[in-house]
Amino acid sequence: MIKKAIVLAGGKGTRLMPLTQAMPKEMIRVGFKPVIEHVVDALRTGGIDQILVIVGRKKESIIDHLGSGGRLNVDICYKVQEEPKGTAHAVSQGRNFIDTDEFVVIYGDNYFKPYTFVQEILEFHMSNRSDVTLATYPVTDPERYGIVKLNKVGKIFEMIEKPSIKEVESYKVEDKYLAIAGLLVFNNEVFEYIEKTKIGKNNEYWLTDTVELMRRDGKKVMGYLLHGKRYDVGTFESLIEADQYELESKR
Repeated sequence: MIKKAIVLAGGKGTRLMPLTQAMPKEMIRVGFKPVIEHVVDALRTGGIDQILVIVGRKKESIIDHLGSGGRLNVDICYKVQEEPKGTAHAVSQGRNFIDTDEFVVIYGDNYFKPYTFVQEILEFHMSNRSDVTLATYPVTDPERYGIVKLNKVGKIFEMIEKPSIKEVESYKVEDKYLAIAGLLVFNNEVFEYIEKTKIGKNNEYWLTDTVELMRRDGKKVMGYLLHGKRYDVGTFESLIEADQYELESKR
């Protein structure tokens, strides 16, 4: 049973300026609590109770809010990513924390409902005996995401990070693209492939590139289509939509 997760919470949140001058984007409220607390609640619902949060700028507010995790019935510890070198580098900071065969990586600025999606993707990962499972979600703006192609059984056979529209014309399915939805399940071999990952777009080390190395090396990389709602709370538009959805669901 998978019990450990790494939460990535070190992004700059530049698209939410000036709001993120005062706080990290993971601390922006969706409904009545910060989006990162929704992430922790979803992990706990999926049976994960040992969490490492990778923090960066303005880390104090995240640590002050989540604390040791006791209030949320989980154990939380922290690691500082001193420089923003990308998502693959951020995950590498958790190598000493992961002492299990498999674990979850989730982005701390993603809002998902229902929380049961974590358990669903874990069951999918285990039943397929995957090396990597990526949560996917249909989007219309591929430039913001890692975009994938799946075959009929859900196996990923092509992927690209933050492409231009022209680069992903062949990826389109019914006028939408399948984006990596901020939740990934790995076996611990991923750390070896992070070491092999070359610097990518924006001079950062991208987790998408790491997964592509694994896929090309014959590892089983699957995509799981999320059911329900998912918002990347990285723009004002998606933040407003997520907040409205959360408030309406509480009525």
